[in-house]
Amino acid sequence: MNKRLEAIYALIGEGRGLVDVGTDHGHIPTALAQSGYAGNIIASDIKPGPLQAARRSAENAGVADKIDFLLCDGLDGCDPSAIDTIVIAGMGGDTICGILDRAEWCMTPDYTLILQPVTKAEVVRYWLAYNGYEFLDEVLVRDGGIIYQIIRSRIKENTPLSLAELYTGEFALARKNVLFGEYLDGLISRFEAGIRGLESARETQADSLALKKQICAQLREMREKSK
Repeated sequence: MNKRLEAIYALIGEGRGLVDVGTDHGHIPTALAQSGYAGNIIASDIKPGPLQAARRSAENAGVADKIDFLLCDGLDGCDPSAIDTIVIAGMGGDTICGILDRAEWCMTPDYTLILQPVTKAEVVRYWLAYNGYEFLDEVLVRDGGIIYQIIRSRIKENTPLSLAELYTGEFALARKNVLFGEYLDGLISRFEAGIRGLESARETQADSLALKKQICAQLREMREKSK
């Protein structure tokens, strides 16, 4: 597994079962089966090709009989009673939220979500906070020159986040990462560039400019607190 998948794998605990949505080559389910994970292991994908690749990976490792391979869209074909952990990784934030929206059964304290959005992590955190989730872990991992965010969450009570925390993760959790300062600097540069772009535009978008300035100020405040 690459470093991104290893970081996701490290957040998985023992339980009733796990589904890896959009499993691609099935590295996480295969590693779980090899480790002796006692719960149900489900590898799901919307396309036959990736699911076949996942099956081959498991067969090569001699653990195909320990994994259920499910062809379905998101969680649509998953048996809620078979699992308590949901992994959705390598997708855009909008896609992740759409999958969760269609599976209202997972919105109980019985299920732990491990999510790794490749884009729009702020949309995922907004969805989680809005739907009453607490944030258990915020992990940053560098893989192939890119810093990825991984979120572990479960329903308990609404966790209020500042506008900036939608992008960084809950500050108390995110600041524990050794990559946090570097990631934060990148966000600040991104918002500063956005502010300059809006300020130089012919038609100033006042609301958008004010919002970016507010978020940027919160990010800078985080940077001072994390030194």
